[in-house]
Amino acid sequence: MGATSRKVLRSAASSDSRPSRSRCTTSSLPSAILAFFGALYGLAGEQLNARIDWALRFARLEDRRRHLVRTFSGGMKRRLNLACALVHDPPVLLLDEPTVGVDPQSRNHIFECIEQLKAQGRTIIYTTHYMEEAQRLCDRIAIMDHGRLLALDTVDSLVIAHGGASMVAADLAGPPPDPSVLPAALDGLHLCFMSERPLEAVSRLAGAGVIFATLNVTRPNLETVFLSLTGRSLRD
Repeated sequence: MGATSRKVLRSAASSDSRPSRSRCTTSSLPSAILAFFGALYGLAGEQLNARIDWALRFARLEDRRRHLVRTFSGGMKRRLNLACALVHDPPVLLLDEPTVGVDPQSRNHIFECIEQLKAQGRTIIYTTHYMEEAQRLCDRIAIMDHGRLLALDTVDSLVIAHGGASMVAADLAGPPPDPSVLPAALDGLHLCFMSERPLEAVSRLAGAGVIFATLNVTRPNLETVFLSLTGRSLRD
């Protein structure tokens, strides 16, 4: 157990991409920074040069290789952080909030990079406060609060176990033939109710003669799960 853990830690790369803790040295060229990180893991010569070229292409920074990092935008620096973490081709990648403070274009590019790495079979451990990122990128999700592991499973399983009911909101085309079939009181012709099986509920209503002018079903998502497990009170 201990030997395995040490091996994984040696082969893993960490990218802490928060603006206040950037790993980029702003007075250097990006290629020099990548060369430093590659050398830490034993790369040299043509192998190191090839990995630097690959990392710059992967981060879409090849046209900025002769520009000082201090001229980079926040999004470019985060992409360079990712390149530094990948220059030695690690099998395990640790990403700590890599999209904090970046522009939408860089954020989307980081997502695409992570999805490419995932498709290659690379193991990625990704920490984030943005539930939509976790829902898009992760196969399995661990929800933690105050250092405690509250849940660990796939997105679908977490939603089923902790997400609660779906909300159905509809506008009816007219008064229903039998108002007693409605699961909630009408507000004019607007109907809103919660259901664990919303499609079955809508189907029953339609079978009872209820005609819908509009219909919207809002299913619980990962953010619903997170709030259900950790509570809704504000955190200082």
